[in-house]
Amino acid sequence: MDNTYLIIAKLFSLLSLSAFGGGNTVLPSMHMAAVSQHHWMSNQQFLDLFSISKAAPGPSTLIVELIAMKATGFPEESHFLFFSAALGALLAILAMFLPSSLLLLVASRFWETFQGMPWQCTLKKALLPITAGLILGSTWIVAKTAIHGWMTGAIGLISLIMILRTKINPILMMLVAALLSRVFLKYISLE
Repeated sequence: MDNTYLIIAKLFSLLSLSAFGGGNTVLPSMHMAAVSQHHWMSNQQFLDLFSISKAAPGPSTLIVELIAMKATGFPEESHFLFFSAALGALLAILAMFLPSSLLLLVASRFWETFQGMPWQCTLKKALLPITAGLILGSTWIVAKTAIHGWMTGAIGLISLIMILRTKINPILMMLVAALLSRVFLKYISLE
């Protein structure tokens, strides 16, 4: 078995157990492993995969499969590499979801037993700021890769304000931002 598969299994199993607040909270660790540590992709490729995973329907952790596919050689034009990438994606899915699901199954039995205990309330209060910090860390990783000038910074800031102040569907906002980016960044070239 290729060493890459073992690395994928280990990486996503560990990330699975530390993903308090969802898969996005471990995005900085995914980024560090995929870009800096194992050199499976560049910063821009990571951002592209993240964008695809957010735009596609389905779970928000779709990036896990995409990282594994890139790590195992996809999109090279070879039937073997396609099979290898599909196997890597399946392994990544299992590694990302199975450990945390099993932990949740076991922990939920004990959690109900100690309902209302002071330590349980303290733990809940402690996990909230940790989760918020992890989500902010994920946001920082995406922002520092995506924002590379005043125009992309303005688009990011306007998007943030609109998300916080309106109830506009984020998909519609992404479409408008893509059109604006196309017009301003390609034709006017203000960057």
